[in-house]
Amino acid sequence: MDLPKSAQAECAGFVAISGQLTGFDEFALRATGMVRLYHDTTISQVGRAAVARFIDAMDAAGGDPDALADETARDIARAVTHLWYLGVWPQLARSTHRELGRETANAAFVVSPEAYTEGLVWRTFGGHPPGAKAPGFGTWADPPAEGCPA
Repeated sequence: MDLPKSAQAECAGFVAISGQLTGFDEFALRATGMVRLYHDTTISQVGRAAVARFIDAMDAAGGDPDALADETARDIARAVTHLWYLGVWPQLARSTHRELGRETANAAFVVSPEAYTEGLVWRTFGGHPPGAKAPGFGTWADPPAEGCPA
């Protein structure tokens, strides 16, 4: 499916910020197949304007979430990171949800069945999601991979 140029640019900004938050490069993030779903989930949970402000705040902070002065931006950074690693949109801080003025429920939820299997948490230690992506027969005989495969 072809996206309009504005949506492509928006997704590209989201991927760039996601890379800064997770430590994974664009290739690894896109390889999960979750970019569009996570982007759309973030927009539906915090609003398009808040996502744009968040991306601007991250750019102003040099891509360092610890340098974000705004608590709402920090909470969005936490939520997006949580989403990439676990495939779960977390509950936002009450103050953030109130400030955003969102009508959606402020509750944690799994975004999709694929989100569990594609969570970055498994890649950080070279693991596999139980019951979803078997590593293959006999792989338990080999030592785990060294370091983060990001």
